[in-house]
Amino acid sequence: MELYTEGCIWLSEREIAYRDAQDTLAVKETIRGNRNAFTSIVEHYTPLIYSLAFRMLGRKEDAEEETQEIFLKVFKSLKKFNQKKRFYPWLYTIAVNHIRSCLRKRKHLKKNISYDDEIAAPGAFSNSEDPNKLMIRREAEKTAGEAIKRLKPEYREVFVLRQIEGLSVSEAAEILGIPEGTVKSHLYRARNQLKDYLTKRGWR
Repeated sequence: MELYTEGCIWLSEREIAYRDAQDTLAVKETIRGNRNAFTSIVEHYTPLIYSLAFRMLGRKEDAEEETQEIFLKVFKSLKKFNQKKRFYPWLYTIAVNHIRSCLRKRKHLKKNISYDDEIAAPGAFSNSEDPNKLMIRREAEKTAGEAIKRLKPEYREVFVLRQIEGLSVSEAAEILGIPEGTVKSHLYRARNQLKDYLTKRGWR
């Protein structure tokens, strides 16, 4: 049985079909005026969209603000959504395009990306963790964040969607609007660049 992913959680075809049915129902109810239905969409997908925004933008404050903006765009665009298609890739497409716009504005303003320390998983560190291990992990995650920051935008998008968010090649291709072969080549180059960067800094 083929498996798919949702935020690095492996789902079966049956689970995907159930999730899609829930999404479609929530979309229909939202269009009919049921705000609680859209709240369920926001609650389910906020962790995934926030994670994407955080890894692409690098700062918690920016990720929180843009996640809200993304869901506002989604709400305003729901009537345009083709309910015969899957909601999940459509949502991600809106999110990626919005984040791209943010990065273009940032580049225009010559504002560099400054990553927060907890780049790998915001809030994922346990207060009970051994201080030495915590320090090493934080240093590793910060270095990884800096490495991701240095990737070309097109490589970073693919790397985040495939390696961090856990999307399939076909899902990433659909969301980014590029061929599957391009997704694979971008991911290959991203991995090589990250490996070179980390190796030069003593990480193996």
